[in-house]
Amino acid sequence: MHRKLRTAAVAGVAVALFAAACGSNGGDTSDSASVGGNAQAKDITVWLMNGSAPDSVVKAVNAQFNQAHPGTKVNVQIQQWSEIQTKTTTALAGNNPPDVLEIGSTLVSKFADAGGLQDLSDKKADLGGSTWLQGLTDAGTLDGKLYAIPYYAGDRAVLYRKDLWAKAGITSLPTDRATFVADLGKVQAKFGTDKQFSALYFPGQYWYASLPFIWDEGGEVAVQDNGQWKAALDSPQSQAGLSALKDIVTKYSKAPVNGNENDNDPAVPLGEGKAATTIDAGWKVATIEKAHPALKGQIGVFPLPSKNAGQTAPVFLGGSNLGIAAGSDAQGLAYDWIKILATTKAQTDLATTGGVIPNSSSLLSLHANDPVLSVFDAAAKNSRSTPNSPKWGDVESGTVLQDMLVSIFSGKKSVADATKDASDAINKTLNS
Repeated sequence: MHRKLRTAAVAGVAVALFAAACGSNGGDTSDSASVGGNAQAKDITVWLMNGSAPDSVVKAVNAQFNQAHPGTKVNVQIQQWSEIQTKTTTALAGNNPPDVLEIGSTLVSKFADAGGLQDLSDKKADLGGSTWLQGLTDAGTLDGKLYAIPYYAGDRAVLYRKDLWAKAGITSLPTDRATFVADLGKVQAKFGTDKQFSALYFPGQYWYASLPFIWDEGGEVAVQDNGQWKAALDSPQSQAGLSALKDIVTKYSKAPVNGNENDNDPAVPLGEGKAATTIDAGWKVATIEKAHPALKGQIGVFPLPSKNAGQTAPVFLGGSNLGIAAGSDAQGLAYDWIKILATTKAQTDLATTGGVIPNSSSLLSLHANDPVLSVFDAAAKNSRSTPNSPKWGDVESGTVLQDMLVSIFSGKKSVADATKDASDAINKTLNS
């Protein structure tokens, strides 16, 4: 349903709920009453993504919520990233959507534009929005209105096996891309007799990890020009970054050229010694050490070096936001729940227990003494995101970037041809 039409329909529901609340519980002074939702005890449904928050954090939030709303059950349903766009689109357009949704930061504008999310603009100050990370705030905003609050952020850095790099004779970490590539060459030369070994394991569709190479050369995915989106993957700068990445992948990766990072998890070969280096999220270090206790302390991390000595390449800052379904009949209770998860206490628990970047710039020092997570926090200071367009989700689901990378790495297309085709597809999608 179009946003304006959906908003009108929801407004009607809100008026009815407000009238019911006034008649039955006019003395309620909770946040839920102030939002205008149904303050009466009822179940609420929360969709969280697989792996986003540790159980202990969710249980603590639910416990605090239940103290304020005894008798109300929070039904937390864990969702999988695959096919989440389609599932969320269907749910938000239906008559019984989840009340709270975790939404990938690049997809908020899509669901907001479709009218599926409640406008939270007037609640920004109440939720502590003055210190939110700007990138996630922008991701939750469409046409100047806030539709989803920052939940947590995440980025990627280089993960490497200290033991394998040391055996290859590498004694210091690279501070520029040329040295990084030379180090990969040393590792491949040392262990390359194993035909399955990758100095750098890089599945062909891994577009999140390709963006730093594009941005580091001054390239872009797409930029706005006089109200229109203009794709820029076929610019000389973007092509230079992708050409550099193609050279690395061709020489040093044995990952499936048409594989993705979910089905071909880079953490697996890194833990098994079939790879010496990956580009991945910080929480993967703990995952590897849990699966391979003997590797405790052997997984090192450093930011992806820039082509410019002493600098780091810009990284993709992803993460998630939290929204309230416009069609929820318990928006007040839903608001109270996300407000607890946005507090300093919950965000501190999420950052320290879950190992993610919290939603507030005031909490970025939480990992200062952590040799792994502090690297990812530092890398986030030089970060970028995808074009903030409601149609960007269609680019993702259309696998435009994935197809481009597979074509380049497989040699089916030249960098010039693959980037031109991808740019044409992005222009058509974002400006449709």
